[in-house]
Amino acid sequence: MRTLTSAGAALAAVGLSLGLCSAPASAAPTAPAASGASQHSASAPLAAKAPPKSGKDSVKCSGSSGRVNFSWKSGWSSTTVYYNNHCLGGTRTTAAFKFYNDGSTPFYKCVTFQGDSQGKYKFARINEIMDVNTDTKKCKNN
Repeated sequence: MRTLTSAGAALAAVGLSLGLCSAPASAAPTAPAASGASQHSASAPLAAKAPPKSGKDSVKCSGSSGRVNFSWKSGWSSTTVYYNNHCLGGTRTTAAFKFYNDGSTPFYKCVTFQGDSQGKYKFARINEIMDVNTDTKKCKNN
């Protein structure tokens, strides 16, 4: 019992000495901020960027019944398209993906997908898909 009492007193003494060594909250340094300098605190959010966009679309199979379903997630430097081709008999289908280069000029990329398959396709250095269709004539201009 005596050892517990003396151990408790020793801990209280250590706690008291630690409490005396710490600076009070009101003693935080108040250095003036330089004009025009940005200050980041733990609670202040960093500059917010627009989040990557995602989407879904589908096109009809060429020459057979069924559809090719697409979903995508645009990244900061590329876009990954996930596909599921339900075209019967392994019919290949070419899809035209519409992008915008500068926000106003459309740009098309065509990709052919094997029938009865699924997987993913990655577009490098392209950010946002605006539309998916089977009009592959527009891809020849690019």
